Amino acid sequence: MLKLDVRADVKGITASLSRYVGEQQKAVVRALNKTAMQARTAAAQEVRGAGYNIKSSAIKNSFSITKAAQGRLVVVLKSTGRPVALINYGARQGKNGVSVQVKAGRTVLRHAFIATMPNGHRGVFERTGKQHKKVKRNGKTIRSGLPIKELFGPSIPQSLANDAVEKALMTKIRQKFPQILKHELAFIAAKR
Repeated sequence: MLKLDVRADVKGITASLSRYVGEQQKAVVRALNKTAMQARTAAAQEVRGAGYNIKSSAIKNSFSITKAAQGRLVVVLKSTGRPVALINYGARQGKNGVSVQVKAGRTVLRHAFIATMPNGHRGVFERTGKQHKKVKRNGKTIRSGLPIKELFGPSIPQSLANDAVEKALMTKIRQKFPQILKHELAFIAAKR
């Protein structure tokens, strides 16, 4: 789980605008909420820009947003999620194994294979264990296959925790909030 904590100096920004007491707070709330929505979009762009091969919609859907209200001038952007199955990273079966593109370039995973399970789930798997078991089927003794396990890549919160992604995202939030707040305060001033 990744939690972004951006504390803007709201009192410092709005100190000179003391005549807008009730409406000023509404402008700050709207600016915070709009900044959070733009931060979610920017997060998707930054993760993909850092080379992670994850769909933009999957990144956006991993976020939950607790919006600001007039009594609480805080927005919480939280990204949660489990590791992403390697099949979602552009997996391709080849004669030397499975190639995937998690980040910047393809990697071949020898001894891996793509399979569809009886329930319809498709994934990248590898065999575990060292020895086949002998099993009797229809009166014949045969060797069973080894157990398999599915392979996973990084989760979306892990890709967001990348230092380059985090820095770029925080910079974008710090740039956008004052711009949006200025626009919202100008909108309120124009209505008067």
